[in-house]
Amino acid sequence: MKNRSSEKTYFGKEIDGQLAMIFRRSLIIDLCIFVLTLPLYGADYRIILGLLLGTAAMAANMLLLAYSVIHSVDRGSEKRAKRYMFTFYLIRLTVMGAALALGFSSSHINSVCTFMPLLYPKLIYTLSGVRDHLSFVKKSKFGGSSDNTKR
Repeated sequence: MKNRSSEKTYFGKEIDGQLAMIFRRSLIIDLCIFVLTLPLYGADYRIILGLLLGTAAMAANMLLLAYSVIHSVDRGSEKRAKRYMFTFYLIRLTVMGAALALGFSSSHINSVCTFMPLLYPKLIYTLSGVRDHLSFVKKSKFGGSSDNTKR
């Protein structure tokens, strides 16, 4: 009998890996933003609360997106799958809207720091794509295993 505890996935190996990568990099970006704001604002708790609220909203958005994508294929028909995805889209918008409303209405939370983590996935995927492209170009240019090097 196999030990399944090490193989446990929630959304599948690929999606779990992507979510873990985004969450790890989001925490690193949060730390960088906090350190960069230290000279301007000092160790202000509002910045920390804003970053944590925004990161939690972004994480909830990503988890809900993963859940809806995985389960929409089980709906049976294309129409039901579209309705399911649209319903989860509205739920995700509500979660993000509630986090932003809380961030902008509370004097104890930095509103800009609440908004910024919602952009992290776009930033992370864009920079990952640029890094992958540059490493591919470097490999193919300097003797990597590309087909273009054997002309």
